[in-house]
Amino acid sequence: MIRAGVAGVGLIAACAVIGRVPNLVEAPASFLVLYSLAFVCYVAAVWWLPAGRTPEIVTLVVAVGIAARLALLPAPPTLSTDAYRYVWDARVAAAGVSPYAHAPTDPALAPLRDAELFPRLNHPTWRTIYPPAAQRFFQMVYGLRADSVLAMKLAIGLVELAGLAVVVGLLRAGGRPPSHAIVYAWNPLVLVEVWGAAHLDGVLVPLVAGAMWAMLRRRHAVAGALVGLAASLKLYPAALLALLPAAAWPAALAGFAAALLAGYAPALTSGSAMLGSLPQYLTEDRFNPGLVRSLLDVPAVTLAAGAAWIGAVAVVRRAAPLAERAVLLVGGLVLLSPNIFPWYAVWLVPLLAWAPAPSWIAFTGTVAFAYAFFLQQPWSVPGWARAIEFAPPALAATWWLLTRVAAPRWRERPT
Repeated sequence: MIRAGVAGVGLIAACAVIGRVPNLVEAPASFLVLYSLAFVCYVAAVWWLPAGRTPEIVTLVVAVGIAARLALLPAPPTLSTDAYRYVWDARVAAAGVSPYAHAPTDPALAPLRDAELFPRLNHPTWRTIYPPAAQRFFQMVYGLRADSVLAMKLAIGLVELAGLAVVVGLLRAGGRPPSHAIVYAWNPLVLVEVWGAAHLDGVLVPLVAGAMWAMLRRRHAVAGALVGLAASLKLYPAALLALLPAAAWPAALAGFAAALLAGYAPALTSGSAMLGSLPQYLTEDRFNPGLVRSLLDVPAVTLAAGAAWIGAVAVVRRAAPLAERAVLLVGGLVLLSPNIFPWYAVWLVPLLAWAPAPSWIAFTGTVAFAYAFFLQQPWSVPGWARAIEFAPPALAATWWLLTRVAAPRWRERPT
């Protein structure tokens, strides 16, 4: 336990230094080195921390997790400026205008522009892509503290931190020791993307972990409602419904539909368009293309591959344990995304605390190498960085093929 504590101190120190870099886009090499150091400390701590339920172990996991988060809280988001868009959308809504109707550069929004938010908006010619429930979350935070990116960071972070408690509950329900929460609580990807960059994906954590907990308890309507709420914040968690057995679908779909309708009802009744520039985002943004899009840049094919993966996990792997299927489903969807932004993997991490998988845990470290995008001009992810990024799942897939295909043939060979 002492060695794990020392590794935890190293993790906090790395987070503190990351938080003090004025602009990570201008120092991508420094960020990658610091993130790698943080990840090494994290992996060492996960390896060294003894499995158990003692108060000392739980206190260490929680204390280091909170300290690492607080070290990143004051830092302005620089690797990604999505948090500024969250605040901008809320500002637009507070002015009585739908953020789905106008892009920030539209003349109609000229009176709302300033020197703080507007210059930091990415894709300022695009309308918002965030669903109505996400907009309501932004507006709620804006009502508490207008025009504050720090307040938005803190709000998202506090919801994510509440998610840690739900992860512990999931572990107990699944018969896992609370010490496994370290896999989630100390994960640098969660720390950097939620507490450093304030990505909305942090709000999904308690909903995803809670849905899995409800599935374990066979509370299918609750599970469906939690998935529906998550899908009204970001669309992709809807895929979790595929993990349920067919007999559970009526109750789960009822809960899902009710939650989704509640999330979209205000926009539906107001007649607002709810897609904004989402189609453009899916087809035009090329940061770090997923596996299928890297081979064939056809949106319909990418979406079909994701749907096929959901079906394969639901049907082919239906006999596997729920935890294993959940990790496989979410991990595969991340790899098949049109763009693999590192924060897309955040909702995978609570599942890894429940069902640790070395290759996927390693991927939460290597996916950060997508930020090598900022190392060269014009910006693009170098080939070597993409090789590092995809190495863990590629090696795991190769090993699976060797053990499932080559090994039986070897055993059948006559001597």
